[in-house]
Amino acid sequence: MRAGFRRKNTTHQQMFVRLVTGFACIGAGLLVQAFENDPKTTNEKAAAISDSRNQGDEDAVDPNSQNASQKIGGSFQKQGYKDPREELTNERHALKTPFGQIVWKDVDKRLSYRDKFTFVNYKGMTLKLTIQPDLQMALEKTLAAQRNIAGAVVILESRTGRILAMAESKANIHSPLVNEDSILTSARAPAASLMKIVTATASIEKNNLDPDQEIPYHGGCGTLRNRNWLRDVQSDRQRMTFSHAFGISCNTVFARLALYETGLASLRQYAEKYLFNRPIPSDLRIETSAALIPALEMATALEVGEAGAGFGSSKISPVHAAMLSAAAGNAGVMMAPYLVEAAYDTSGKQIYTGSPLEISRIFTKRTADKMQRLMQETVLSGTSRRYFRRKGTAGDRFEIGGKTGTLSDAEERGTLYTWFSGIAPLESPQNVAIGTLVASPKNWVVRASSLAQISLAQYLKIERQDRYKFYKVTQ
Repeated sequence: MRAGFRRKNTTHQQMFVRLVTGFACIGAGLLVQAFENDPKTTNEKAAAISDSRNQGDEDAVDPNSQNASQKIGGSFQKQGYKDPREELTNERHALKTPFGQIVWKDVDKRLSYRDKFTFVNYKGMTLKLTIQPDLQMALEKTLAAQRNIAGAVVILESRTGRILAMAESKANIHSPLVNEDSILTSARAPAASLMKIVTATASIEKNNLDPDQEIPYHGGCGTLRNRNWLRDVQSDRQRMTFSHAFGISCNTVFARLALYETGLASLRQYAEKYLFNRPIPSDLRIETSAALIPALEMATALEVGEAGAGFGSSKISPVHAAMLSAAAGNAGVMMAPYLVEAAYDTSGKQIYTGSPLEISRIFTKRTADKMQRLMQETVLSGTSRRYFRRKGTAGDRFEIGGKTGTLSDAEERGTLYTWFSGIAPLESPQNVAIGTLVASPKNWVVRASSLAQISLAQYLKIERQDRYKFYKVTQ
């Protein structure tokens, strides 16, 4: 009897222990969920960035792979945001011109070339444009040869903001980019990893991050999953330099930079310095670019990481994409893009002269030098490396820098967006900036890096020819 009682009592004790253990597991799960949803608690697991070097191979991100394609969650409205482009345009921020602003779709088919200058009749005036005829015709020919894409290329001078050429293609009629407006000046394509330019700038300016500094991480570079955006001393066995992370567009590293180096306030600050959510002063009508960064009091750690890596909701135009790189090419100063060199009335009298306009200094010359080093990595060993080894830029690739962006359209699943924003030649004060966008079917072969390579090869060829002719004349 006593033995039987003891066996029964032991069973009750086991059941009690199991019950307590179950409640403990539930409680631990709730604590983990709370940790993940509170960005403030991420610092409890923070570990200092180590200076030791890991010689293992990094997970390079192929810009053509599905794994590298970033996705956004549909339109701004579906996410509960109000699209700031509905209210913020640059129409009231035109330069002081007698013609207001040029609407590109109204003039791009009416350009005329004479005496190596470009002219167009507009609102009863004759406008002499900054467009270089040889380069413009070369880009138009290049775009016309591309089948089944919607895309655009714009090249401008970093130091002045003069637009040298801008061309587009609407061959992919099913693309979300294609409507009656110009692709060049419309902010309809998600900025994707071009937002890493903002994160990189903020990281350098705020914490003086060096391109050679190594950053520990785990979980690969393509996607944010299994909380790999959080520091973890036990799991962070991979290391990557800041410059290489920029070059291969490593999402995990940039999510961590947003969390531990910049923070939401700085991301928003530098996005606005780069003129996201703000009108762009210009004599050209340009749709306002949008970057919706979550509110500090509501953001989770994952949302902060996504914003820094370029997974957040963003829209940008090709003209603005060129401006992102132009700032690095102009020692940190952003210039207003302008298209009109001079305007003449019906009697031939010059009534307006265009001139460079400085918008603001975004960052220091020292930061600009570091940004150029990061951008150079994209071309030499990053996501654009195989494109710029082609004829026309192979010998110049050490003087070319840029940033790519790649993602699938969240609503048009068959559409792939690719970006290239860059500068060349890096060491020249007369460098130009390029913004290239391609929207194509996922199984198509044309990418923005390829289009940028062709366009820059054409620019460099024409620039060298002009320089040689000038030299011969002055001898």
